[in-house]
Amino acid sequence: MGCFLMSTAISQHVGIFRCPICQAAMRNVPATSLVCNNHHCFDLSKHGYVHLATRTYKTKYDKQLFAARRAIMEQGFFDPLYDVLSEVILQTTEPEENRTYVLDAGCGEGYHLTQVRQRVMQASQVPIIGVGVDLAKEGVMLAAKNDSEIVWCVGDLTNAPFVDRQFPYILNLLSPSNSDEFHRLLADEGRMIKVIPEANYLRELREVLYQETPKTQYENHRTIDHFKTSFQLIGKERVQYQFRLDEEGLASLLQMTPLAWGATPEQLERVSNLAGMDMTIDLVVLIGRK
Repeated sequence: MGCFLMSTAISQHVGIFRCPICQAAMRNVPATSLVCNNHHCFDLSKHGYVHLATRTYKTKYDKQLFAARRAIMEQGFFDPLYDVLSEVILQTTEPEENRTYVLDAGCGEGYHLTQVRQRVMQASQVPIIGVGVDLAKEGVMLAAKNDSEIVWCVGDLTNAPFVDRQFPYILNLLSPSNSDEFHRLLADEGRMIKVIPEANYLRELREVLYQETPKTQYENHRTIDHFKTSFQLIGKERVQYQFRLDEEGLASLLQMTPLAWGATPEQLERVSNLAGMDMTIDLVVLIGRK
């Protein structure tokens, strides 16, 4: 049933896509594929997403990592952030609009987009069409299995498979970005919403893992400066709170965060003492427009 619903979602919004090979318009072959005017064909997965990357990429993001991310987010790890993001969208959505597209660029397993969309739709009469894209097939597959109302696709952010100026909102949450493509995809009056770590993000974990080394410090000035060269910065909001991790949540965090990748057994042993303690979540939301 989920695959049928997702195929329906893709077919209803096929107009947002362009061929990643030749940039031609695309049409739907019901329940089987998308094909462009030059006959490049992209099959719909049985899991309910479409694969629009032009080649296979190797990433560090596997099924276990995405499962760990989903597990910790289901505990409420980012809930205060979702409240802020949904409010940003609600403040600028016009009531008379018949629908609004929201792209999550680097959607992973899809939890961020699902939660933000649900919050907006609970408070607004405007239909929100969620579109998630990521290079990691394992993440997109999990996203499609868990939310069949959103259009999910595997795609490359350096060659995004969408037409120009399609999205009134682009989300880019704790994920690599491509400013040139985001500028192309963003609607003329649209909002680019990027979330990056602030200085105290996961401070307790960094201090225990890396103790007195420079890795305990984090600065985001270069990322913010780069954002400001591509977009007019019209809003900036810091989101800071504490989140208590139990042993299971701590294990999920260690599996999902690059901070712990490559850590030695001795470092990981020190981290085990953080179970049951508060972890600092410290993020900044950058809001830009063309």
